[in-house]
Amino acid sequence: MIPGPLFSLPMLLLLLAPWVAAGLSLWLLLRGLLWWRRHRRAPSSGRPPFWRWPVVLVAILALAGDLWGLVLAHKLAQIEEAVTLRAHYRESRQRFVLPEDFRYGEQLFPQGTLINRYDAFDNGERQRPLGLRGLNAARFVQPVRIAGAWVSAIDSQTVELARDQRLGPVFHFDPDAEPGYGAWVVDPKRAYLECRKGDIARLHVPLIAYDIQAEFLVGAPDGPEARYRPSQWGFIDCQAGKPAIEVLPAYDGPAPAGAHLPVWGTLIPNED
Repeated sequence: MIPGPLFSLPMLLLLLAPWVAAGLSLWLLLRGLLWWRRHRRAPSSGRPPFWRWPVVLVAILALAGDLWGLVLAHKLAQIEEAVTLRAHYRESRQRFVLPEDFRYGEQLFPQGTLINRYDAFDNGERQRPLGLRGLNAARFVQPVRIAGAWVSAIDSQTVELARDQRLGPVFHFDPDAEPGYGAWVVDPKRAYLECRKGDIARLHVPLIAYDIQAEFLVGAPDGPEARYRPSQWGFIDCQAGKPAIEVLPAYDGPAPAGAHLPVWGTLIPNED
């Protein structure tokens, strides 16, 4: 199918009308100055009329175009304001500090946790409920136990360890586990990993079945129903000397005109 034009002819004319009106207004001004210079010394009775019907018609068209330009400028300002507000609300929900405890799947994220997330279904609505769907990374105020490890921060595939500890179960990739494919399986040679504070431990996070069509339409479940199950995770290795997990600071952009508080809307309730 051949796509239609981005702008139809009527729309193009409406957008060009203020510019045409500006040109007509300039023409009227120049014509008026020229008429005044030519006839300023002539007596009133001998001056030809300025407002002839073609000039009146041009003036009406110019006035209509100028008024439409004001209306269009107002509409564009409203659109720009709406876009700015939506961006403000969306970014406020992408990088924030949890105002209260929040259960996400199996894990309770405590108040004060710095959250980085991205929700493709967040269109910047003013009162969209705050959640952790699309969690990318988190940094905790105090160490939190996740998947049996005490951690200071976490992202999608690694954790930053908050103390010296032993971690398990340990997984490794076995190319013979599934002929032609291989799989991550429990390592029979290592019952645990000896890890140090500040190490970055890589996670084995198994895939969880989900409804692709439902998530494509409405997004993954959030809150206690989220598919966030640290009890099913394992560890691959501990890496010393790696940079700390990057968690961007909370969004602190100035609230644009028209923004409402509270920014967060309604929290999904915590269920213990």
